[in-house]
Amino acid sequence: MASERNQSKATEWDECPASGNSVDFIVIDDIKPPPRIEMGRERMLLSRLYLGLIQTMNEDYGAEFAKHSDSATYRSIGIYVFLRTVTCSPVRASTIAQVLKIPRATVLKRLNDMEKLGYVEHVGNAYRMTDKVNIPDLKQKLQKRIDMIMATARELSNLNIAHSSLDR
Repeated sequence: MASERNQSKATEWDECPASGNSVDFIVIDDIKPPPRIEMGRERMLLSRLYLGLIQTMNEDYGAEFAKHSDSATYRSIGIYVFLRTVTCSPVRASTIAQVLKIPRATVLKRLNDMEKLGYVEHVGNAYRMTDKVNIPDLKQKLQKRIDMIMATARELSNLNIAHSSLDR
């Protein structure tokens, strides 16, 4: 009954239909966000970027990694350990928990999962990434992400310029 009330209150803007382009999440030029969403276009672009980056990570690291893809915590921990590894600074579970504001028990469980998959290893009482993160065709895959980020940055910049000219 409550869902019927919510559906009857929906407006044409709430539905935001995609244009049928299966290549992209949304064809941004064809969609106008609901006016009730502040900075909707900018947030739509960033959402598309976030989803695209997550999708490429899942594709790059395969089924074993993707089965944990429902967990933003899993990815956040992995990204943080990677960041600390490339700065030559292995990190303790308690530091990860403190920085990411995640319970230490959760951090340890996720690190254990990544260790079983071969992505993370113990170094004393700290953790670092293994060479398993060096995936085939890495240069091309990173370039795809860079292109995605650059395209989003250009679109956001164009929106900012358009907003600035309207303010004058």
